[in-house]
Amino acid sequence: MAKRNQYRTHYGEGHSASANVRLLEAALSLKHRFFSIVALRRGLRRLRKWVLILLIVIPLVAGLIWGGMRAVEKAYSLSIDKVTFDARQQLISKEQALQILGIEGSINMATLDTGELKQKLEANHCIESADIRAELPDTLHIEINERIPVVYVEQESGADTGNRIRFFMDPNGHLFPVMPEYHRNFMGVPIWYLQPGDVSEFAAGTVVDEAKRRPIVELVAAANLYSLVEIPAIREIFRPKDWKIIATLDGGAEVLMQVYDIKGQMERLAMILEHCRATQRRPRSINVIPRINPTVNYAEPPAAGK
Repeated sequence: MAKRNQYRTHYGEGHSASANVRLLEAALSLKHRFFSIVALRRGLRRLRKWVLILLIVIPLVAGLIWGGMRAVEKAYSLSIDKVTFDARQQLISKEQALQILGIEGSINMATLDTGELKQKLEANHCIESADIRAELPDTLHIEINERIPVVYVEQESGADTGNRIRFFMDPNGHLFPVMPEYHRNFMGVPIWYLQPGDVSEFAAGTVVDEAKRRPIVELVAAANLYSLVEIPAIREIFRPKDWKIIATLDGGAEVLMQVYDIKGQMERLAMILEHCRATQRRPRSINVIPRINPTVNYAEPPAAGK
């Protein structure tokens, strides 16, 4: 009996069936191979594999593109809905800070430049430092540290020249504008009249030299330790010489001091004023420089029986 499929078995046991099929197909003409059912099935399998790959890859790529576009769109549509605000000295309100920044309505998170906003706040001479942070998805944090007014500063020559411009000075000697809307609780601080040459330029942003401002700052700080009954408010401060301070109290009394041992001199002033109240006498001038027997000039003689 003749062997069937002799082309498939002719090459011996060492050849696999698939190898025999490929050899058989190679022996056929191009026409037969093109229409070969076996080749057709193999092509369909390959086609199906690539179709499956494309069905997986195309949605994946499309999803990545769509997701990227959505992310970009969302980033550009992010708006800040919450603004937290902290003013260390409680002098400037949230609304006033936003007004300084020029922020009105919604803020776009994608186009927000916190560094520029920080510079804008610190460009205001009433603000010592600022910090601004944006927190996703919708929060802006604003923190500021305002300058504390210690005294007004005015040029002593202003009475003659008519230039009565005043600035505030903080404990570090920075001059900054008087803003009643910020400083309503500091409008009664003393006035320090500057001598020619005390500052290089009388303008906001100028810093008074430490040696010149130190005794003035110490004087105001020491006075604030007493009640207004013990030591009336200081209204004016002059420093005609480097070693000498003249402070005018509410009521008109002038106090002569030196720039050293401010605290000790204020203690002597408090005792002198207590004695004046006890004896019902009004001082006109007081020299608290001597540690022993400071001198007092009275505006009128003591009342009868005192």
